[in-house]
Amino acid sequence: MSAKWQRIRIDIDPRIKPADRVALADDIIEHIYERTTVQNLDRRNRQFARYSKSYINSAEFKGAGKSAGDVDLQLTGDMLAALDLLSHKSGSLLIGFERGTEENAKADGNIRGTYGKSEGTGPRRDFLGLTAAKLRELQREYL
Repeated sequence: MSAKWQRIRIDIDPRIKPADRVALADDIIEHIYERTTVQNLDRRNRQFARYSKSYINSAEFKGAGKSAGDVDLQLTGDMLAALDLLSHKSGSLLIGFERGTEENAKADGNIRGTYGKSEGTGPRRDFLGLTAAKLRELQREYL
């Protein structure tokens, strides 16, 4: 089964000007990155499910120099680095991954718990998004 396109439409205040929409999107992406990699929290600010023992014991995991402790969704760092503003218009941002890319497939595996399988059998780690309170806080700078 192919990966679903992972993106999120974020409704924002329509008074925010185009250049400021791009800056706000950058702030949102930075927030998602920091919350995911430093705080190890999903989009609802909950701890990520722990890594499985088989993943911790894999050559890929060991080769990346990872530790079994904090789940930060960064084996190579490529997936989160690919998170981007896909489009914007008055009142709306579309943030996510380019459709059909390897990074989108990695994000899809984490978000839906599929990890290359047809059904979600693994833990879901839905990192793509932010709370309404955090969005209000980030928007304030641009109003």
